[in-house]
Amino acid sequence: MGILKMLWVVFVLVLVGCKQPHNASVMVQNQKKQTTLDQINIQDITSDNIVAAIHAKVQRYKAEPMYYLRIGKANCLIEVLVNDFPVYKSYELSNLASPLRINSKILKSGTQTVTVRMYPVGDLIKEEYEYGETITQLGDASAVSITVTQIDKQSEMSFDDEHEVIKHHSPTTDTDGEVFAGSGLPFYEYSFEFTAEVPYDLSENSWGNAADLQKVKQEYLEEEALKYYQTFLQEFQKGNKDYIAKLYFGTISRQAQTYYHSKDEIQEMWDEELDLLNNPTIEAQPIKDYELVLYANGGVCQLRHKNPSDTRLRNESSAWFIYKKDNRKKAMFYGLYLYCPKKDFKKRDLKLKMA
Repeated sequence: MGILKMLWVVFVLVLVGCKQPHNASVMVQNQKKQTTLDQINIQDITSDNIVAAIHAKVQRYKAEPMYYLRIGKANCLIEVLVNDFPVYKSYELSNLASPLRINSKILKSGTQTVTVRMYPVGDLIKEEYEYGETITQLGDASAVSITVTQIDKQSEMSFDDEHEVIKHHSPTTDTDGEVFAGSGLPFYEYSFEFTAEVPYDLSENSWGNAADLQKVKQEYLEEEALKYYQTFLQEFQKGNKDYIAKLYFGTISRQAQTYYHSKDEIQEMWDEELDLLNNPTIEAQPIKDYELVLYANGGVCQLRHKNPSDTRLRNESSAWFIYKKDNRKKAMFYGLYLYCPKKDFKKRDLKLKMA
């Protein structure tokens, strides 16, 4: 099928942190709604045309703001969510070295919410240093610091081009900011907000406009999610590239737009999937010992491992493969976050899609 190329619309956008003054309201007013997925027949998408189809949808801009999190932690394990969508987890003592990009969880300009979940380190100190006790509570010195930064993809993308949006530290109880507010607790959660300005708006045809899955009988939701997971694993293991392309089209389209991907970057994303789809050693693992979890304020669901004895499975999706590459056995987890568009929502006839 021929793919009609969209005309690129160039906006005069000025980023936060640039030397020239800017008007945020103008940026918001100039945002153009993205081509809806309804205007594309998903059944026409194949492995051969998915890259061209997505490339035709992605709009490029004179200014392309990218948002990152610089995360530091001490004496704790953490999970981080943006707009109630998981973006990072660390169950080790080490820290994240590179900044974490988060545009894929920013669907439109405005207020964004970062949530941090903190846990004690358990036996990690004993295992690493061969001394100490099992730590089951967060301590006075437990701490997390997160800096939200922004940089223009059209810039040189160097450190000098980076702009600090906000820096946030986990709550403390003393004036010196040294005693953690959750000291003595087995778990602590807190949130903070920042404002993002992006030239796209993907809030309508995405998980940003999802039906509230909390209104669905949870046993039924779990059954439907399980069917989706099982079908995905079966078709992936069979190497059904066209089927997987149809499932992934919406997800990759949104990610390509939020990161302003070029055709080569989109091709690279799809090539990563093809690499596994063409791997004859992949073995789908049984979906068992899982739990249903809701994200995005109840709009997105996932089946993940429940209290696994193997810590490598902690907070990981129940959809996963084991495969061999370069004579080494590896594991690949597929998040498979699912949602139902509001316009298609029926409590007893869910049409789940990949978020």
